[in-house]
Amino acid sequence: MRTKDRIGWLLIALAVFNLAKGGGLPSIVGPAATAATYVYEKDSNAVPAGVLAGLNRLNREKKILATAFEEDTRDGSGEVPEQFKVALTAATSAGLPALVVTGGDAVLNVVKAPTTEGQTVGAVP
Repeated sequence: MRTKDRIGWLLIALAVFNLAKGGGLPSIVGPAATAATYVYEKDSNAVPAGVLAGLNRLNREKKILATAFEEDTRDGSGEVPEQFKVALTAATSAGLPALVVTGGDAVLNVVKAPTTEGQTVGAVP
């Protein structure tokens, strides 16, 4: 039996056990998106208008922190601001520019070089 099949049967068994004890179905949901960061290099490209519109829409509709971050930005002590470290690492690995969707410290999605509002908004689960 494949590992994927074993996991499926285990989840079914857990659901049946939980129902038998009077509980509901277990929730199997990953972390929720808390931020979307478009990471770019200002000397190579500007932030596309569609991406800016998408970030604005995410802030308003999804109520997450959606922003653009220039990769060379540092705080007063020369460090990358803490809230952008995970996104910068993921975007750098994917290649700039990239939109990184995070849930806390977990990377949920990376979209390489989005240009439209739809690509930006669609990246957030």
